[in-house]
Amino acid sequence: MEFNATFFVSAISFILFVVIMNAICYKPMEQIVEQRRKFIDDTNEVAHNNLEKSEKLLADKEEKILETKQEAKKVINQKTIEAQQQKTNMQSEAQKASREKIENAKKELYSSKADAENTLSSQIDDLANQISAKISG
Repeated sequence: MEFNATFFVSAISFILFVVIMNAICYKPMEQIVEQRRKFIDDTNEVAHNNLEKSEKLLADKEEKILETKQEAKKVINQKTIEAQQQKTNMQSEAQKASREKIENAKKELYSSKADAENTLSSQIDDLANQISAKISG
């Protein structure tokens, strides 16, 4: 096997071709690939951060909703208890007022009865006196 000048020229041409291709094509392509990789990594990181934020916001929202529901239940229970107490008080007052009216009516009836008995008693006495006066006289 002999090495002649064409072999060396071909070898040098090939090496020059590889160096030129490396400088012109491969290095810029590697830079573009690296930029895209960095962009994808950054985008993934931003997406991950946004996902964490949204999950945190969702958890906070659910917690606030739960707190609001619990507060609403407390308010409803409190208002229900207050309404029951008010109902009981109103019933007690109504019963008391009814008893007072009944007592007043009884007193009036007893008073009217006593007046009627006194009136009748005096009329009976008058009639008895008239009858006894007519009989005796």
